[in-house]
Amino acid sequence: MTRGRGLSAPRHYSIGQVNAITGIPKPTIRYWEKEFDGFLEPLRTTGNQRRYDDKSIADLEKINYLVKVQGYTIEGARRKLDLLRKIENSEVPASDPVAELARAMSQYLLKKLVKE
Repeated sequence: MTRGRGLSAPRHYSIGQVNAITGIPKPTIRYWEKEFDGFLEPLRTTGNQRRYDDKSIADLEKINYLVKVQGYTIEGARRKLDLLRKIENSEVPASDPVAELARAMSQYLLKKLVKE
């Protein structure tokens, strides 16, 4: 859909569409919203229905990968996502060797998620 001067409106998906895209069950998505408050915050319609954008779907896929594939606990996945967010926002000094390793690992993980 195009609006105005050729700008595309961001696409938003229902929870059913997100389930179809990711394969993550709807109850799991709802549960993870509570557990990953601050990471997953879908928009809400006036009827209080959830609407997810592409970033939210990518975040859900990261969580799914960490919990279901890598075997992280919910708390461990939260800490990992927090670290990834800090790295993406450059809140960790570039000279820190552990941060450099984490950056490399997060880039690898993101590339792997995109390919799958």
